[in-house]
Amino acid sequence: MTRTRRSLALTGAGLLLLGVAACGDTRSEGDAGGGGGGQTNAEGEFSVDTSACPEEATTELADGEPIRVGSSQPLSGPLAVPGAANVAGITAYFEKVNAEGGIDGHQLELVARDDAFDAARAVTNAQAFIGPEEVFGTLAQVGTPQINATIPIYAGACVPQLWAITTSPGFQDPEENPWVVNGIPPAPVEIQAIVDYIAEQVPGGSVTQILGTEALAEDFNAAMPGLAEEAGLTMQPPQTIPGGATNFDAQISAAVAGQPDAIVLAALPNFAPGFLTGLARAGYEGLVVLNSSANAAQQWISPSDPAGEGAVAPLFRKDPTDPRWDDDPAMQEYLADMEAAGQGELAPLGNALDGYGWGELMVQNLRDAAEMEGGLTRANLMNAAWNTDMERPLMLNPQATTSGPDDPFIAESGEIAAYSAETKGWETAMEWDYSGESGQIVGQG
Repeated sequence: MTRTRRSLALTGAGLLLLGVAACGDTRSEGDAGGGGGGQTNAEGEFSVDTSACPEEATTELADGEPIRVGSSQPLSGPLAVPGAANVAGITAYFEKVNAEGGIDGHQLELVARDDAFDAARAVTNAQAFIGPEEVFGTLAQVGTPQINATIPIYAGACVPQLWAITTSPGFQDPEENPWVVNGIPPAPVEIQAIVDYIAEQVPGGSVTQILGTEALAEDFNAAMPGLAEEAGLTMQPPQTIPGGATNFDAQISAAVAGQPDAIVLAALPNFAPGFLTGLARAGYEGLVVLNSSANAAQQWISPSDPAGEGAVAPLFRKDPTDPRWDDDPAMQEYLADMEAAGQGELAPLGNALDGYGWGELMVQNLRDAAEMEGGLTRANLMNAAWNTDMERPLMLNPQATTSGPDDPFIAESGEIAAYSAETKGWETAMEWDYSGESGQIVGQG
């Protein structure tokens, strides 16, 4: 997206669900072939290089053939609930589109496989997707290690890896990784919003991070010190939650003992309730900052009421349980579509709305690809993703665009929002918009 930066402080389907199974591979294995980079034409449109792709990557989908979409999700393990919600949201949107006639006469089929948030299992799934499942593209792969492990497989087969979910800044370059595109702001962009907010609230203040052991924490810790220093903040030593720990009061106590002006949680959202209640027990009175993975208030924060009161998080999309959106037409449509698909029970979860949004993005990409020269091919689908231009009404900033290497970020704006225990929703504390600047932020991080 291309807009000016602002930082304003304010007051106050055919659905096919498959289990995990080891499958052979009948297509390119990823260690050979695959497109490398691409080129931008005079109109600024980026297209992937298909010179080393298998023939089927540029072969138009046959009339009436279904569009099979693979999604490797953590349907078991630490993120089982978010993974199931992601699938539910994608399912609902695909079923809606199928009921309306599909994409250019093609019905959508979702093939969801469990990777348990484990890179090795994600590889097994990827081999199945490019092999016997013969998917047209994949959607919403969760986690940096999982994406890293599967990029060579999908790139080697020239299968689009659309709207991956990762805080890593390493998947924003179509010239280096043309067959994968990220769907959320990378950690440096999110951290820029956080440090801008902290610096505005406590100029020259001090900050402590409480880190998990997963890639999200590594991404945050790699970017936070430099961006904080640039904002005039002082970083205190981080506290790391031991791997597998369910109690991290010792790390919270150590962080509070340093009397920082702000404590930031850089860990998966399942740590949010313990983080909030631990800080409340310790009597901490500074700024309490969550990361955007905890952006569903009633899912991750309300269970710790009233400890979450006033905690802030960077948001870039609407929260389905936030009372601010009760009368929002886009939210009402989302809830109705989830109910129609039999997924109403999961509709309040933020990850379900995320999945619905990933489905919406991919459907627009498919429609755009069908209008391109050569028709509905895998290569055109990837090209459409790198040249997205659409409205996404469930996002805080609905305008969504990408423009190849010039603007590879689909989400670059939002708000810092404060949790209200009274409403069990959010109140805007600061707006952020780094459109056109995200590449600079990532480079600094």
